[in-house]
Amino acid sequence: MPAPSRWMIRLALIYLLAGMAMGAMLLIHKAYPITPAVWMLLPIHIEVTIFGWIIQLTLGTAYWMLPRYIEGPPRGRPLLAAGMVLALNLGILLVIIDTLIMVSFPLQLTGRMLELMAVGLFIFLHWNRIVTYRTKKA
Repeated sequence: MPAPSRWMIRLALIYLLAGMAMGAMLLIHKAYPITPAVWMLLPIHIEVTIFGWIIQLTLGTAYWMLPRYIEGPPRGRPLLAAGMVLALNLGILLVIIDTLIMVSFPLQLTGRMLELMAVGLFIFLHWNRIVTYRTKKA
């Protein structure tokens, strides 16, 4: 398994644990009200579970499972893959920080752009890996 896949899957499992903890806290608060401030965790819980767990696990698994290049490096440029991992996680963190502290700088927009850039890098890294098998003659 390539290193970017290992990192993305490990981080996805960490995000899963964090999302489960936040979800449990929200459910406990419904039964036994703690403080209204607990509801600040809801957007963070959604960000962590959707982008941190589901999307990251999907991208990390797909990076490993999709076909390799027939010639040359098997999965393309590793530096771009590292950039994909970094952009996705930095984007998630910026959106979480923006939710916690309201600042004048648009951190959420910057975070969403980094997440979009990570998905774009994923597509760029995999497009030719898929097309080469379709156009290769036996």
